[in-house]
Amino acid sequence: MSEYIISKTDASRVIIVGDWNLTPNRIDKQGGEPRKATTYRNAVIHLIDERNLTDMYRQLHPSTNSVPYMSKTLKIKSRLDFFLVSRPISFDVFKAEIRTSVAPDHKSVFLRIEIKSESKKDRVCVNSTIPC
Repeated sequence: MSEYIISKTDASRVIIVGDWNLTPNRIDKQGGEPRKATTYRNAVIHLIDERNLTDMYRQLHPSTNSVPYMSKTLKIKSRLDFFLVSRPISFDVFKAEIRTSVAPDHKSVFLRIEIKSESKKDRVCVNSTIPC
């Protein structure tokens, strides 16, 4: 089913966000078991490469150690929640942030993007409950 949906999608203008339950880079995990390759991680990395996607937080903050997930019990901090954006529109992203949240273990991730078109500029806010 997912291959069918992907085949019908214009991948030149895609924004995907979620709790991926994996850390995309070594810098994105602190503590816990060492990061290792898994079938799931390899599939996500393949999706990123195949669909020409960019991890926007890491692109805008290449050396920042901020993480949206923390488990005191497991003594682990990880950046599991992140945005993947098609490279053609990644140049329109001007802010990616990790902010405090009401959730006890996850912080919120935010993305601000201004999509440029020939006729007008459109501002898109991913979280519509908070003014952009």
